Amino acid sequence: MTDGDRHTTPRRVISAGDELWDPFGERVGTRNRSAVLRQFMAWFLRMPGAKLPERPPAPGKPGNPDD
Repeated sequence: MTDGDRHTTPRRVISAGDELWDPFGERVGTRNRSAVLRQFMAWFLRMPGAKLPERPPAPGKPGNPDD
């Protein structure tokens, strides 16, 4: 393992069915799930400066990455 592979925060396990997990990963990128979840949690806890993560366009709408 290289220094770049090490995580600075402890890993957590969450339960989410494939019907949520897979499309979520497609929208945010499979390597970006944690960042979006952390951003949501900071916003939810009203941490100073925290902002709600930006949502992707709805499927079938202009600007949708799948179009």
